[in-house]
Order: sequence, then C-alpha cells, then structure tokens
Amino acid sequence: MDFSRSDIQTMLLDSAERLLAEDSGAEYWREQRHNALGFDAERWARFAELGWLALPLPESAGGLAGSIEDVALLNVALGRALAPEPYVSSVVLAADILGRAAPDGPAQQALEAIAIGAGRFALAHQETGIDSLAGEAPGTVARRTGDGFVLDGAKLLCLDAPSAHQLIVSARIDGEDGLALFLVPVSAEGLSLAPYPLIDGTRAADVTFRAVALGHDALLAGTNGGAEVLAAAIDRAQIALMAQAVGAMEAANTVCGAYAKERKQFGVAIGSFQAIQHMLADMFVAANQARSMLYYALANADAPAEKRQAAISAARIVVGEASHLVSRNGIQLHGGYGLTDEYAISHYFRRLMCIEKQFGDLNGHVARYGDTIFR
Repeated sequence: MDFSRSDIQTMLLDSAERLLAEDSGAEYWREQRHNALGFDAERWARFAELGWLALPLPESAGGLAGSIEDVALLNVALGRALAPEPYVSSVVLAADILGRAAPDGPAQQALEAIAIGAGRFALAHQETGIDSLAGEAPGTVARRTGDGFVLDGAKLLCLDAPSAHQLIVSARIDGEDGLALFLVPVSAEGLSLAPYPLIDGTRAADVTFRAVALGHDALLAGTNGGAEVLAAAIDRAQIALMAQAVGAMEAANTVCGAYAKERKQFGVAIGSFQAIQHMLADMFVAANQARSMLYYALANADAPAEKRQAAISAARIVVGEASHLVSRNGIQLHGGYGLTDEYAISHYFRRLMCIEKQFGDLNGHVARYGDTIFR
C-alpha cells in the first residue's frame, strides 16, 4: 500500500480537523446525549456542504466516487472527535447496498438524498438467534402479492434507526431460499420503532413489521444475491468502524498522556512513575498495532469474499483487544472518577466498547477467522 496522502486526502483531513475541533469535548458529548436525534442536525448539514456525505457515493448520484481509503481517513478523524453522527450507517453501509441495487428508481433517489444530507438510512438485520456474521436467512418474511410484497417480522438493535428516514431490511421471500433486502420508509403503515440510547450516547431501535405493504421497487437485492451484497456492505462498514476506533484510541492516548503530566502525587507528576510509563507505552503500542491492522483490512477490502472476511476478522480481533487495553488502562490511570462524564476518557471508553460489539464481537470474529484458516 502507498501510505502517502494525496492532495485530496490532505484537504479532507484538514477540513475534518477544523470542523470537528469546533464541537468536541466532554461538555459537547453530554449535550448531544440530550438531543432528540443524538447528534446535531445542523452539523450533519455541514458534513454535506463539505462533501463528506458524498465521498464514497458514485458520481451518477452526485457523489465523489471516493475510495475506501478516503472513507477510512475521514472516519479516523470522526473517531478521534467521537462524532455521534450516523456516518457509517448511512454513508458507508446503506450507500454501499444502494449502490449495488438497480441504477435507477428508489435506490438512485436514496443515494442522491444521502449526498445532500436530505436522507438518512439504517440497516435492520439483527434478530434473536441469528448470527449477524453468518448471512443466515432471517425470520422476517416478505410475501409476494399482486402489488409487491407484504412484510412481517421483528428486528433488534438497529443502529441509528431512530434518526433514519428509511430502513434497509433483510428478509426471506416466502417460498424462496436465501436473503433479500428491501427499502422501507420508517413512516410505512404497520412499522413501529422502539428507540433507546446506547451507553455511548448513540441511538438504536427495535423494529416491528406488521403487514407492511411494499411496492415491487422496494426490493433492492433478491434472494439470489442479497446475502453477498449485505456481507460486502457490512465488511465496508466494519472498516469504517475500525478507523473510528483507531482515532478514538489515539485521542485517548493523548488525553491520558496530558493527564499523566498534570496530575501530581507525592509532589511529582504521576507520569514520572515507572508503572505509569509502562502503562502508557502499552497503550501506545496497542493503538499502533490497531492502525497497522486497519491498513491490512484496507489492503484486502476488494479481495474475494473469503479472503476479505478473514482479513477483516483478523483486524477486528486486534483492534478489539487494543480497544479494551487502551480504554481500560485509561480509566485506571485516571482513577475512579475516570468513569464520570466530566472526564473525556469515560466517553472514549464507552464508544470503544460499543464499536467492539457491532457486527460481531471479539468471540464472533475469532470463530470466523478460525473457521477460515482451518477450513
């Protein structure tokens, strides 16, 4: 891989650092927790103005056709600032699925809405007893009718669904094998959301579908290819989330290093204690190992499915373990009050915990990686 940044990437990172520095820190993060959406809608509009929402979208939809490396670079900055906006859900995950659907109709309109900040989308896939990494056919069922489909079922932990305008729903089509994907407005009759906050302040919802009527054009991917489309999109979303985790870890290390220089005990800064120095060194090494594995995942982002998934699971394992080490050591370094909202390290701790649990936790990725290398 070429690790040097292009001129466009340099400008992208500069704009991200400037904007995100304006609204950051524990006070801002606490404020957004009380926001109905969980984030600032005006700042989301600024993301659109700067072209961030159009970054990975195709030019046919008003996008910039940016690479996954561009997306990862931006998400490192978003992770460093603990940006609560639903960037991964809408701009990475949903847009990738929509981009693989028919080039006209609702999918194209949805992509155009994402590019200008007028539309937000969330994936509704997780169900009780369904492995999110296995691509199994879900219990949610779509039955064909003369006018299209009727959807029945329930989904759990749909990330960023409370702020979404439309959902991308995985379902099996009655009488067919495989997994299909549907575009469903949250305002559809028969659809109900039960929203709740996660421990990092972001939002999720459980969704129920009771005889939700859909037109023929709501089908984004049929049962002959829906599982592959979903798996590829989730893998791209995982790369973006790992980039956010790397940014969050590096920022947490900066916070902890500054605290170790300022906090005094026995008349000297605690950073002069050898035990604290060892702790900070371990955190620094872990964050850099995580960044290296992010590069490994990026290098295999467009590889065949089996190789891509193995690389991403290997990266998720290293990034997940590094997240635990950095965030927990950061709390220990700050002492008991490190868990309170007044200290930034508590926010990094909670965000890193949530990222590690999304799209398969450590145990799930260890199992998938093991299945791949021993197959």
